[in-house]
Amino acid sequence: MTPRTDADGLQRRLDDALERARTAADVPGASVAVAVGDRTVLATSGVVSTRTQVPVATDALFQIQSITKVLTATLVLQLVDEGLVGLDDPVQRHLPEFRTADPGASTRITVRHLLTHTGGFEGDLWAPTTAGPDALDRFVRDLVPTAAQHSEPGTRFSYCNAGFGTLGRLVEVHRDLDYEHALRRHLTDPLGVEEIAFSANQAVASRTATGHIRPTPEEPLRPTREWALLPPSNPAAGNQLALSARGLLAVGRLFLTRGRAADGTRLLSEASAAAMLEPQLAQRPGLAPPTTLQGLGWYLVAPGVAEHGGGMPGVASVLRVVPEAGVAVAGLTNADAGQALLEDLLGSLHEELVGPLPDQPTPSRTPPTDAHVDGCTGRYATRQSVVTVTREDGRLWLTDEPRHERLAIAEAAGVADRTTRRELRPLEAGLCAVLDDDGRPTGTVSFLDPDAAGRYRFLATHRIAPRTASPT
Repeated sequence: MTPRTDADGLQRRLDDALERARTAADVPGASVAVAVGDRTVLATSGVVSTRTQVPVATDALFQIQSITKVLTATLVLQLVDEGLVGLDDPVQRHLPEFRTADPGASTRITVRHLLTHTGGFEGDLWAPTTAGPDALDRFVRDLVPTAAQHSEPGTRFSYCNAGFGTLGRLVEVHRDLDYEHALRRHLTDPLGVEEIAFSANQAVASRTATGHIRPTPEEPLRPTREWALLPPSNPAAGNQLALSARGLLAVGRLFLTRGRAADGTRLLSEASAAAMLEPQLAQRPGLAPPTTLQGLGWYLVAPGVAEHGGGMPGVASVLRVVPEAGVAVAGLTNADAGQALLEDLLGSLHEELVGPLPDQPTPSRTPPTDAHVDGCTGRYATRQSVVTVTREDGRLWLTDEPRHERLAIAEAAGVADRTTRRELRPLEAGLCAVLDDDGRPTGTVSFLDPDAAGRYRFLATHRIAPRTASPT
């Protein structure tokens, strides 16, 4: 398959489209890089900070947040290529100190489980440990053992930052390097990536974007109080890594070239580059139409289309690759609204360069009974949130109350502490649409594993939240 448009024409259209979209979305700054065969197209718009008014340039760094997980997964697959690690090895074979709050389940957690977010344990462990080269060592020894084990390993998807912190430590042990230097030596340096920062201290040496938030929904955008909202404890999951769009695109190109750098150096075997983009499981099984599939580090939004996003208050980023078409797109922004901007831009670019994504079939819904709806009500909790589902005057409501480090992140960003309340519209047994203030669907919530009384034991969005008697 070959790209459906020429790079010169794309440059003009991308410049115009990005400027219009950024202005319409009220995003201060954006940077986009597109690979079309052997050509690279770069576009920028806006400023890195409304305070400094410094324009975004092609070398500007933006935080990529969770896209870092693709880089970490690549480092792990390099170890697989060298015979140092097996995907189905128990993690404890390589990190004897690894354990969650369930010692028995910990022995059954494999490298593949961590790569696919199926380890079954609490993933958002954002308490600070250290900022030094021992950060991931301390993360695995001090924080991961506190992680509640909510599911049998390998049975269901639940997004797990802590799992990727553990993978980062596995890389450190086998490379005898801290995460930053392992990533530089084995991936970004061979890819020719120079526009990169692992911390705020490094970021200030470059033209670097600052995130922007609204303290309240009615207030104008303003820069976040702190550049890095997450502590440096877990660099392997994406706490502070920043890249330019073209630097991030270099990572995407690795999967277009089946594991080779631009100079022909093989960084990943062809088999491993392909395996990372092969579906391992559905992120939310049982939902129709078909939902996103999980690869090794990557999400698969359609056959042959791999993607990963990154987000935090004031930050939205995305990397998408379509190897058969020779197309990759990296997009970086410095505001929450950048997510919608990037989704729209990705949609139009994908259709122009590759063709439309396949339509998903419209499912036939079986209306839930009152018993199904009542089984959803109750309180569910993770480390960072308490979610309460109530039924009032025949309508179902979901209240999300932040807690622990999530409150500290809001404080560092300058966001007023807000508990959100959204109406749920039951679609079928165990599945509800989430409505916005205008009554429009914005996503779905699943309810899993009803007990003998018909009460669901888990609430699932991108993460699993177990039912709890009280918000402990």
